[in-house]
Amino acid sequence: MESVRLKAMNEARPGQASYPRTPATRTLTRRGFLALVGAAGATGLLAACGGGGTTTTAAPTAPPKPTEPPKPAGAPAAAGGSPSPVPASPVAGASPAASPGASPSPAAGGATVGSSSPAAPAAAQAGPAPAGMPSYYPSGYAETIEGSKKEGKLLVYSIMSKQNWQPVLDGFKKRFNWLDVEALDLGSYEVFERYNSESAGNARTADLIITSATDAWQDFIKKGELVEYKSPEDDKVPAWTKLAPGIYTASTDPMVLMWNKALVQTPPKSMQELSDLVSKNPGMFTPGKIVTYEETNATGFAGHWFWSKKVGQEKALQIIQTIGSTKPKLESSAGRMVDATLAGETLIGYFVSTISILPKFPAADAVLGYSLISDGTPIITRGMGITKKGQAPNAAKLMIDYIISAEGQLAFAEGGLTAYRPDVADQAKVHLSKLAAQVGEQALAPFGFDPDIADTTKREDFRAKLKTALGR
Repeated sequence: MESVRLKAMNEARPGQASYPRTPATRTLTRRGFLALVGAAGATGLLAACGGGGTTTTAAPTAPPKPTEPPKPAGAPAAAGGSPSPVPASPVAGASPAASPGASPSPAAGGATVGSSSPAAPAAAQAGPAPAGMPSYYPSGYAETIEGSKKEGKLLVYSIMSKQNWQPVLDGFKKRFNWLDVEALDLGSYEVFERYNSESAGNARTADLIITSATDAWQDFIKKGELVEYKSPEDDKVPAWTKLAPGIYTASTDPMVLMWNKALVQTPPKSMQELSDLVSKNPGMFTPGKIVTYEETNATGFAGHWFWSKKVGQEKALQIIQTIGSTKPKLESSAGRMVDATLAGETLIGYFVSTISILPKFPAADAVLGYSLISDGTPIITRGMGITKKGQAPNAAKLMIDYIISAEGQLAFAEGGLTAYRPDVADQAKVHLSKLAAQVGEQALAPFGFDPDIADTTKREDFRAKLKTALGR
């Protein structure tokens, strides 16, 4: 009866225009705050999309009730064997994992950025949690649940595929069976371009946006299009994953090195090692035997940006220039990178998202190898926030809360994304703390709200240098 439609589209379109920005929209009123969040992410962290649309029909379910989170099997091991488990508190300084009996966190509430509307008084939220919700949820959360029943449908613009979403949608439907969810798989900038176009014409548009384009997110906030919201799960997730007030992280996916095991016997484990390998054997990799994102792709550009911030721009561009001398194959889709490497068309790929690698296992284990990057592993933080002009703000709150809950994190891990909540590290099929154990906290370079990447002049200057270094 009820349907969940997921329309798959390319993660980024070749030749797609960048999200429009002007210098006037670059200076954020919270520049200092965002810079601080970005810096904290780089030092306090440890624990790390295309095609035609399809329709999935969900059968009616019983009324929501408490559920036990699934306990999926372990993820495929990266090169070097399965990393040993690390402590369940994966982020330095993060709040410890909370038990069901933990003290309630601040009440859920929403206000547009810049709004003077105060949060609901704590006293008004006293009382037991709504039926079916964790005990630390405020009693006032019942109003959000009831409000969502009047909305009926949630529209999400995201950068994840149907396969990534399905375990989350299945779990969400069990809890909130009156809601239909349509989750589109769009480009990193396209989510904003489509929202802006539709909302300008007063058409139905996204209630919730999920994307890794940190520059475009900062524009979105500056324009007053984000609804600030504090989740009841707020104190259960690491501080560095809260990118800005109202923007939480859906997953934390490493961008790694990968190689064809049959063709590369001694694979590089760092970008410097890849550069050195090219210098010693240029003929082996020329032309087009190394693959990565093109510089116009939002995810690929951000990966290069945050890695270069970690190692230093001059050094980073020297390394990329050596790799670029082989005329690498440049793609807009990580999926195509993986397929080319599996087929032996390319030997090595770098800055490839694990979201496209991990689903290939265990079938690809004999052919495909991958590893986090010891001199800097970019971490894709898929930020999510509620839109000002959406029509289902309550349903959007429910989805954010579900995604960052323990159950939601386990579900997205089942869908191939990387969970990060400390309290699910031992249960998640894919968890950042286990992957990061290969290289250590110091090697991680998470995407953050760096004001520099939101500065048109600085961003485009680096893009031009990167294009030249890549041999284009």
